[in-house]
Amino acid sequence: MAGTILDGGALSRRDMLKFAGAATAVAAGATLLGCSQAGAEPAKDTSLAAGGVATTTLAEATSQNVMKVDTSVPSINLTEGLVYKQVLPGGTQLHVDMLVPGGKKDETYPLIVYINGGGFTGSLPSRSITQRMAFAQAGYVVASIQHRVVPTARFPEPVEDVKAAVRWLRAHAAEFSIDPNRVGTVGSSAGGYFATMLGVTGDVKEFDVGENTNESSAVSAVIDLYGVSDLTIIGADLPDGLEEGHNSPATTEAMLVNGTAFGDNKGASVFDTPEAAAEASPFTYIDGTDPAFLILHGDKDTLVSPVASMELYKRLHDAGVEVERYTIEGAGHGGPMFDQPAVIDLMVEFLDKHVKNAGQ
Repeated sequence: MAGTILDGGALSRRDMLKFAGAATAVAAGATLLGCSQAGAEPAKDTSLAAGGVATTTLAEATSQNVMKVDTSVPSINLTEGLVYKQVLPGGTQLHVDMLVPGGKKDETYPLIVYINGGGFTGSLPSRSITQRMAFAQAGYVVASIQHRVVPTARFPEPVEDVKAAVRWLRAHAAEFSIDPNRVGTVGSSAGGYFATMLGVTGDVKEFDVGENTNESSAVSAVIDLYGVSDLTIIGADLPDGLEEGHNSPATTEAMLVNGTAFGDNKGASVFDTPEAAAEASPFTYIDGTDPAFLILHGDKDTLVSPVASMELYKRLHDAGVEVERYTIEGAGHGGPMFDQPAVIDLMVEFLDKHVKNAGQ
């Protein structure tokens, strides 16, 4: 139905709506243009500039809302990707990430060698930043280290790597404000295995190969977070076939000990080669001279059985080693419970006693 006649033609209802919309837009534009023209020059009053004269005194400026800040927590400096070892042939480089407290010139700090887990197949120094930062803020240099992994590496190569890292850090102590006489280690999961091996092989020279062998790879304290201990009990007493799954030659602990099934190597589980598994077991090296241990494990862990760390605790205790073990209620294999203040405070207290203030 026609609406309005314009130039002899009829406008449909749709045309009328288009025409009305266009008219509204024009009107709005005119209004905005008028506003823009009216306010084209922004307000500017140069007489408000200070001109070199202040109306406030220094005493007034420094007395407003005064905050008194405790400086007991240091600033932390991060250096990533430092090469501590180059593996030949092939030239594989192993790295360390450093967290160093900022302090006074010539001040030194105790060292924590941190070893992240990765199921023996991964080794990422960048992980676990919450814990590492907490240790750094508590006054420790924290070196998070990388090591070789399966399937390209076999025991004892990763153990040789972590011991080489400790020696390298001692050799470069002055560069990173490290006190080389105060060194502890923290490891989680498979990293707990390597931290434990550092603890129990401090006097085992067969694993100290490569550079800086004039330096010691021994540590003064070990924190084992839900770690692997003996490779034959990772799944001990776990339900629903989880224990039986570790009988396979395809498990990562089997590859660590026996290599990957390929070519002439048919592969084998850790139960097929008990002597080789025993050589790789920290239980083999425990004696009464080992450093103090703190062990933490979640009661809901189904990746590494809590039985594994309990067996480590028993053997350390029976050998006369100072050892504490705590079960974290409701915790699985790692996770946020291990980053909570109550747990971190427990770890820092242990490190302060056995590393920072050892002998005092």
